[in-house]
Amino acid sequence: MSSPQKDIEEPTSSNDVKGAEENAGKEEVTAAPEPRPPAKRPLSSTVIEISDTESDDSDVCAVTSYQASADEVKRIRGADYSSSSSSSSSGSYSSDSESPWEDDSLLVAEPRVRGKLPRACLNPRASRTDDPLLNPALKSQELIDRLKTHWKEQKDMSTSEVSLTCDPFRLVLLHDLLSNADIINNMVDDMNTLDWTRKKMDLYEFHQTVDLASLTWQRSIKGIYELLKTEIMSWVSEVMGLELVSVSASCSLYGPGDHLLVHDDMMSDRRVAFVLYLAPWRCTYTTVHTVHNGDGDHSTSDQAEGGGGGGGWSAAMGGALRLRARDGAGRAGGAARAVLPRNNMLALFKVGPDSFHQVEEVVSLEIPRLSINGWFHGPAPPTDPAPPPPPPYEPPPLLKPHNQVVVLSEWVDSAYMSPVSRAAVQAQMERDSEVSLRAFLLPERRRQLLEALQSPEVEWEHVGPANERRYCRVKLDGLEAGAAPPAGPAPWAGAGAVRALLQLAGAAAWLRLLQDCTDLQLRHYQRLELQRWQRGDFTLLPPRSHYQEARLEAVLYLGVPERTLCGGCTTYVAPEEEGEPEAEGGALVTVPPVDNALTLVYCDAGAASFTKYLSKMTMRPDECFYILTCTYKE
Repeated sequence: MSSPQKDIEEPTSSNDVKGAEENAGKEEVTAAPEPRPPAKRPLSSTVIEISDTESDDSDVCAVTSYQASADEVKRIRGADYSSSSSSSSSGSYSSDSESPWEDDSLLVAEPRVRGKLPRACLNPRASRTDDPLLNPALKSQELIDRLKTHWKEQKDMSTSEVSLTCDPFRLVLLHDLLSNADIINNMVDDMNTLDWTRKKMDLYEFHQTVDLASLTWQRSIKGIYELLKTEIMSWVSEVMGLELVSVSASCSLYGPGDHLLVHDDMMSDRRVAFVLYLAPWRCTYTTVHTVHNGDGDHSTSDQAEGGGGGGGWSAAMGGALRLRARDGAGRAGGAARAVLPRNNMLALFKVGPDSFHQVEEVVSLEIPRLSINGWFHGPAPPTDPAPPPPPPYEPPPLLKPHNQVVVLSEWVDSAYMSPVSRAAVQAQMERDSEVSLRAFLLPERRRQLLEALQSPEVEWEHVGPANERRYCRVKLDGLEAGAAPPAGPAPWAGAGAVRALLQLAGAAAWLRLLQDCTDLQLRHYQRLELQRWQRGDFTLLPPRSHYQEARLEAVLYLGVPERTLCGGCTTYVAPEEEGEPEAEGGALVTVPPVDNALTLVYCDAGAASFTKYLSKMTMRPDECFYILTCTYKE
C-alpha cells in the first residue's frame, strides 16, 4: 500500500533502478514498467479579477487555490463522509485495485497562466473622464446634403446611419448617434443619482427629472446635454432648414403601466421634438401584446421601426412611440407608424398641427423605458402657415325632464328611499360636495341590466377624437330618455332594458330624488351617456369653455371587476390653479370604479373632470364595465 508521503512525491531515478533490479530476477526479457505521474494536481496561485467596468476603481477578488485534507473535509461535510482518493491521517489507503499507482482522482492538465487574466465586462463603461461623441458618419456633408434634399421634397430615405419617413409626418431616426456607445452605461449609472419626480395627470403618468441644464456633476448626462445644444442642434438646423436657438431636455423613466397619451407638442416656441433612447440591456420578452393605449383603431398596415438590432427592447414590452395620422377634420385619427426604443437611437420630428403622437403603455416588469427627451426651440418659420383656430364650442342642448311614469322603488334600493336616509345624504353633500351611494340599484335590476348590455341588440359607437377621449357609448337612435316607450310592459332584455335605464336618468321623478339628496333646484339635464369601458380607454380634460358653469354630475358604475384596477377612476380637478392638478393633494374629488355605486359631485365653475386611462395591466382583453353619466343644472 502506498503512503501519503509517496502520493505526492515525484518518482526518482533511484526508484526506477530498484524496480528494474527486482524484475530482472523473475523475467529478464520484461522491461521495467513506465512510472505513472502523480494523481494530485500541483497547487495554483491564480489571481482572478471580477469587474464589469474598465475603470481603475474596479473590484479585485484574489483567490488562492487550497487543497483541504480529509479531516477538514469530514469536519465540513460530516463524519459519514469518506473518499477513496483522499489520504487519511493514519496513512491507510483504500482502493479496489492492488496497483500501487491506482487512484480515483481525475488528472487534469492545467496550463500555467502567464500574465494577468482578462476581465469579463458584462456592461462595459467608458472612462469617467470621457464625453459623449457624435458619430463621425453623421457629420458627412454628402449624407447631410442628401438628407436635406429628401426632407425638403418629403421623400423617404434609408441608410445604415439614418432613415427618414414621411407618413404620417416626417420623422428622422439616427440609428447610432454616439460613436462611444459604452458611455450610455455611464448615463444609466448617473441616472441613479438624480432626483426623480412622479408626473401624473390626465395625459400622462411616468417619472421625470429636472431640466438637464441644472445638473452639476453627472458628467455623462451633462455631456450629452452639451452635445445636444451644440453639434446636434446645428446638425438638425441644417437638415430641417430651421433657426434653432436653445434646447430643453430631461430624463424620463416609464415603469409598468406608465404612458403618454395622444398630443401634438405644440406649445410656445417648440420647433423640433427629440427622443434619445437608452436601452443597453438584453431583451427577454417574446410575447407580443396586440392592444395599445388609445390605439384600438390601428390597422394591420402599422409599421414598426427601431428595436431589433439595437437590443434592449421588444414590442411585447410596450413603450413604442406611435405616430398618428389626421382625419378629414384635422383631428388625431388612426395610428400609422410605431417606433420601438433602440439603444443609442435618436428620433427627431418637427412640431406642428399634424405631429400627433403618443407613448404606448409600458408592460415590462423587469426593466424600465429610459430616454433623454425634449425640444429644440426657435422662432416660427415665416413660411409655416399659422395653426388653424379651434372650432367654436357648441354646448350640448339642455333637456327638460320628461313626465313619463317611472317607479323609483323598482330601481333604487330601499335603503335610499326613506326620508331619513335622504336627509343624511343631503347633510354629507352640504359638508363635502360629494357623496357615494353603494349598492344603489336593486340586485335583480342590476343583473338584468348587465345581461342586456351584452346583447347584440344594443348598438355601440366609438367616441373620439383620439387626442381627447376613447371609449364606446350606446347609440341613442330611438333610445333617448324622452322617447316614447314601446306599447305594453317594458321588456327587461336587450335594448328595452337600456331604454328603461336612460328614461330613468331623464325622468322628473329621478330629478326630485336628486333634489332631496342635494337640496338643489334641478331643472335641466345634458350629456346623458351610457359608456362601455375596456383597457386603453380614457378621457382628457375638456377645453376651458366646457366647465364655466356650476353643475351636479352623476356617475354610476356597473359591472366593475371586484379586484383593484389601475385607472378607470373619475377625477375632478381645478385646471386653472397653478401646478399639476392631480399631484398629491391636488385632486378635488376622486371617484373610484366600484360596481353599482352612484356618486354625486357638485362642481363649481372652474372645476373639470376626466376619467383616468384604464391600464391593460389589470384588465383582460375581453373584460369591460359600464358607466352611466349625466350632468344636471339648476
